[in-house]
Amino acid sequence: IVQSAICDDLGMRIHDTQAGYGWLSIGLHWFAAFSIMILWLIGYQMTSEFTRPATYEGLVRVHTSLALMVYVILLYRVLRRLIVGFPGCSPGQQLMLFRISRVVHGTMMLCIVTMLISGPLAVWSGGDVIGFFSLGDIPSPLPPNEAMHNVLTATHATVSKIIFGAFVLHAVGAAKGETSVRMMVATKDAPE
Repeated sequence: IVQSAICDDLGMRIHDTQAGYGWLSIGLHWFAAFSIMILWLIGYQMTSEFTRPATYEGLVRVHTSLALMVYVILLYRVLRRLIVGFPGCSPGQQLMLFRISRVVHGTMMLCIVTMLISGPLAVWSGGDVIGFFSLGDIPSPLPPNEAMHNVLTATHATVSKIIFGAFVLHAVGAAKGETSVRMMVATKDAPE
């Protein structure tokens, strides 16, 4: 409580308010956005028809290694948002746009969770290990299962396209409204 009061006095609101996001949400948002963008770009390059097999193997290791590094934080970000909820509609924001933004946010959160589950399970069900840079491998706790592997691989690929579309919609929507400002500076005007 004392730390929260000191932070509030310094204009450093850590937690969200009804009026906007705190620094914790802002930091998690940008961390997740950057992480997902990097993972998506590597995944896109991995699956390109121009990627040679040797390059593919290296990209897979980088992709899985980075995914392992951010796994817990991305999962925490989604769970925290579900528990804490979202700030309300900003002044001047149309209710319809606010509702659309919630659908887009929900879609992105569902996609993140699906990717976090389908990625490792797709690798393991294919009988492979998850490589972590050059530090070692995480062996599969599952026996190889080709049918499961095919479903999980297809799911991971399909959801990567959905998350890309939701990401673009989110960026365009945020750029048009006050949301971009709300995700740059913590709100300090309303009580928690």
